[in-house]
Formats: sequence, structure tokens, C-alpha cells
Amino acid sequence: MRLQGHLKSLLVVCLFPLTIYALNSDASEWKLKISVEKANIRLEPNVESPVVSTVLKGTILDSYEKVGEWFRVVVGPDEKGFSIIGFIHSSDVDIIEEKTTKEPDFWEEEPEFFEGIGLRVKLSGGLDYFYSGDIEKGTRGMYDSTAYFFSSGGYTLEQGTESFHTGFDVSGDIIFYVKPQVGIGIGGGYMQATGTNYLNVSGKDIPWMYQFGGSLRITAVPIRLGLFFTLPVHRLFSITFNGGTSLYMTNYSNALAMDWKDMKSIFHKANAKGLGFHGGIGLEVNLNQRAAFFIEGQGRYAKISNFKGKATETEYVVSKSYVGYVSSEEKGTLYYLEDENFPSLVIRKNEPSGFKTIRKAAFDFSGFSLWAGVIIKF
Repeated sequence: MRLQGHLKSLLVVCLFPLTIYALNSDASEWKLKISVEKANIRLEPNVESPVVSTVLKGTILDSYEKVGEWFRVVVGPDEKGFSIIGFIHSSDVDIIEEKTTKEPDFWEEEPEFFEGIGLRVKLSGGLDYFYSGDIEKGTRGMYDSTAYFFSSGGYTLEQGTESFHTGFDVSGDIIFYVKPQVGIGIGGGYMQATGTNYLNVSGKDIPWMYQFGGSLRITAVPIRLGLFFTLPVHRLFSITFNGGTSLYMTNYSNALAMDWKDMKSIFHKANAKGLGFHGGIGLEVNLNQRAAFFIEGQGRYAKISNFKGKATETEYVVSKSYVGYVSSEEKGTLYYLEDENFPSLVIRKNEPSGFKTIRKAAFDFSGFSLWAGVIIKF
């Protein structure tokens, strides 16, 4: 099987030059006039080949093929409807007209014929990587503190965690080229990242397995303003550059819940806005004069903080007057806290105290993206 694969590869390599030659060959036709008293038409293009017909001086013939010094011609049809195909030597004819049709060359530069109004619509989608920052560390710390609580109590744990550094992105830009290679554009998109952690708890004095789950979700709608530069390297290919600033309208939600009634469940929901910067480089492939396919890598710098929202905490209460779940709600700012044990996130109306580190939690969109899409030209 490996030998067959190598033979196929070798065949492709050998045939490639022939293919290129065929694609770039010229198609020609000639109108010939017999210049001698009587010219011989031979079966093959050589003087030893049998004569299949003769033509008189002044006869006009058409030829669509030339082999060396011989023209391939068709004589007839005669009164019986028969035609003769053969070769006549170039010394017996005068060329009175010649036409050459050149086949299009894939690699040859051609002038652009589509001018348009300089407007382009760019649609893309792809994958994002970002650093995450405080929100990822705080959420993971809250999960780890719960795992530590149960493991230190001698319970058996089954854990599953997801990295919260990747997501997906869809976007669109409208670009107006003020010059053939320079454009300004405005665009928007939608970014999303999710992460889920779970903790199954079993062991002493637990009649069945309990589960603790954490679900973190970040979405953003970036509004972009950018400068675009296109560097043509061939009629089919261009290298593109872009850069600019973005406004990120970001939503954060986090749920930490336990199906063990003695454990508190926490639900966060907040949003924030912030500015960031981006820049990218890509390869554009022209499908035709009005459309192109592109791939692009883009880097970002953006740290979004000052999230405002609410936290809902639900716990199981046993008292003389009431047995059941009680919920409390607090609106305020999302804070990132660190002490000697585990980092955490809280939403408070007033800034907390008593921790080694207290700051407004930030989500770090800084990272990079890999996109692919289409460009439509108007």
C-alpha cells in the first residue's frame, strides 16, 4: 500500500509539468495559399510519405495544426463528398492569415476589470483563545475549596474540570476602501465561552452519591472600528493586515450548586463594558472578481472589569418555625478575593474587607483567534 502511494505521488509530480504545458499552450489557425504550380499532400509529415492528393497553384487551404515545417490540411470535399486529410510542406504555400488564441495562464497577471464602489462585506467565524484572568481563577478557587472541604472530611471524590480558555466567535465587517489598498471599517460579532466542573461526593454517612456542579459562561458582543490594508501579491492572492479598537459588551454568569441540602448554592449574573485593541494578518484568495475566501490570525488585548449585577444564594434552613430553602439576593459589583486558602468571587454592594487581595474582578479577553470566511465585493 505504501509503494502504491509513492507511485501515485511520483505520477502526479511527473504529469504536473505536462499539465501546466497543456494549460498554457497556444491554439493557432492558418489560411494558406498554394505558391507552386502543383503541391503534394502527403499522408505523414515527411517527404518519404505517400502522396494522397495534389492541389494547384492559388488554392486556398485552412490548417489548424503544424508539425515542424508541415501544415496539416483538409482537402475537399470533392463532388462525391469525400475529403482528404494530409500534410503539405511550408515551402509550397504562402501564409495569408494567421490567428493565435492564447489559453489563459493561471500564473499570468491580468488587469482587474471589476471596479465596484470600493465596499466590501467580510463574514467570518473561528476559534478564540484568551487568558480569562480573575473570573476563571475565582470560579476555580470556589470549586477547589468545596473539593478540599469534602476530601479533608474523608469523603470519596470523583472530579471533572474543563479549561476555561477557549471559545468560538462569529463576526462581520463592512469596509470601505478609500484607496485601492487602504480601507476603514466597522463591524461586530458574538463571542462565547463556557466551562463546566463537577464533583461527585460519596462515602461515610452519605446514603447515596451527591453532586456539586459549577457552570461558568462568558459572552461578549464586540463592536469594532478598524483600518484595513491589502497587499496584492498575485491576481489570485493578497496578504491582508488590519488593526483597531473594540468595545466589548460582556455578560458573565456563574452557577455553583449542590444537591446536598446542607450546602449553599450560589448564582451570579453580571455585565460590563470595556475597550480593547486588536490586530491581524491574513491570506485572501480571490474566487472571482466579486468574492474571496480568507483565513486570518488575530491578536487581542482587552481586560474588562467593573461588572455590575446580582448574586443569589440559596441554602437549606431548619428552625422551629420553618424548614426548607431560603434565598437571599444582593446587587452590586463583582469582586475577586484572595486569602490564605482559595480565591473566590463575590457580588457585594460595598467593597469587602479582611482579605489579602481585594479588587474588582476582570475578565481577560487578551489572546488570539483563528478565523476563516468570505469577502463579498461591491
